[in-house]
Amino acid sequence: MDQHKPVIRTATKGDERLLGNILGDAFYDDAAFNWVIPPQSLYPGFFTMIVRQLYLQHGHAYIESQGRGAALWLPPGVSAHLPASLAQWWLVLRLVLKEGPDVLKRLQQAEQTMSRYHPSEPHYYLHAIGARRQNQGQGIGSALLKEVTRKCDEECMPAYLESSSERNAELYQRHGFEIFDEQPVGKGGPPLKFMWRSPIEK
Repeated sequence: MDQHKPVIRTATKGDERLLGNILGDAFYDDAAFNWVIPPQSLYPGFFTMIVRQLYLQHGHAYIESQGRGAALWLPPGVSAHLPASLAQWWLVLRLVLKEGPDVLKRLQQAEQTMSRYHPSEPHYYLHAIGARRQNQGQGIGSALLKEVTRKCDEECMPAYLESSSERNAELYQRHGFEIFDEQPVGKGGPPLKFMWRSPIEK
């Protein structure tokens, strides 16, 4: 067995910080994240928070067995909106202290843009996927995608995601996603590609 071949498992309680660190590293150079949340030092804490508050409890957080990559999905019918919490307010406060109050406008614009294009039809939603920067290009993203697109096809359920990376968009297209619109994440921000995948009949 190839020890470098990605093996994907479902994340469990106790994986929160590992998931946060993996995705924080994977999104370090992400154009949309860099625009909305400029201090990259906050990324691991942000992802750890959303894993803890939302994604882990719905059973579709995935991790590569060697800690090289991770993905956060939501199943059909589950809202992507985070419940208000002290951790969330503390993160926003740290962000404002580092960047000033104008950063709140960028957060609001990003939320409005993503909400406007988020489909109402039942679907699996891919919020975040990525490999650590040193492990990119090793097939980890493809393995993570297949873990849920396979479920989508079995359940005859579509999937949806947003992408701010041309390279990532090409990866998603190879796995059946199609771009249906493209808009800036906010005024003066980088473009977001809104992508939809219809289930593939076997």
